[in-house]
Amino acid sequence: MLSALFKMTRPKNIVIAVITLIVGYALLKNFPSIPSLVLQSLGFAFAIGFANIQNDILDLESDKMNRPERPLVTGKVSVKAARRTWITMFILMLLCGGGDSLIQAFSDNGLFFWKRSTAICHLSFPLWFFLILGLLLIAYNKWLKHIPLLKNMTVAFLCTTPLLFAAQHFVQFNTSCVHTEFLWAIIPAIPFAFLLTTAREIYKDLEDETGDLKAGIMTFPLIAGSATARRLAGAIILFTWISLPLPVFYMDKVFGHNYPPLFLIITGITLTPCFAYVLVQAHRKNYRRAQSAVKIGMFLGLIALIVSC
Repeated sequence: MLSALFKMTRPKNIVIAVITLIVGYALLKNFPSIPSLVLQSLGFAFAIGFANIQNDILDLESDKMNRPERPLVTGKVSVKAARRTWITMFILMLLCGGGDSLIQAFSDNGLFFWKRSTAICHLSFPLWFFLILGLLLIAYNKWLKHIPLLKNMTVAFLCTTPLLFAAQHFVQFNTSCVHTEFLWAIIPAIPFAFLLTTAREIYKDLEDETGDLKAGIMTFPLIAGSATARRLAGAIILFTWISLPLPVFYMDKVFGHNYPPLFLIITGITLTPCFAYVLVQAHRKNYRRAQSAVKIGMFLGLIALIVSC
């Protein structure tokens, strides 16, 4: 049962979230202490784990048609055990946030802020962040995922939270430099991750269309039609590809810095065939392959940002 519960947490998504967090700090060229980074990574791991387990409980009926191999459907895990697990992981997520808050409070920078203003809310940022993230994940599972297209954009926003956390954590606790001098590097990563995740989620809805219809779950493909949904996801992929030169030529107008041409060379070589593959697979209605390719494209793009920054 433990193996099945572990599978329900979606380990691949956890790995992606942790990598995204590390990428965020790498772009900022400023890492927290190792204990702090470990707690933050575990916090995101528990957040993703509890959200996916709770989602599987709520989606049990539709999964009987869409995902018959899932542990709750096959009976490898009981609903009672799954419910206890997600509640435990929610608590562990908050404990990780609280632990990171304590580390920051007693670090040099934390003591600096403490002496200046006793800003408890400032020092407890990690705890508040994970609390709000957890509540948003619960809201998504219970209500937001039933609102077509909004559900896709909510998931996309949630996938950018490791980057947002890294940026905010940097601003909150770094007193040794001018923030805008370093924050510019992380800016392109946030819309890049948001756009690709939105497209990936639309492809996911397209893949689950038959089961969602039988279960009475209204998604964007069911309301607008699969062809329209496929075109929208394709348009998002193309828009992302067309936008790749922006960090190289236009960021200095707002942030005073541009990415070097190396970024455009790397993304042109790697993302052009990757995005073409996504569009071809979507046209052939191989939506699972399209989703996987989008994940690969997002990873390649983030790596390109780090290499060229």
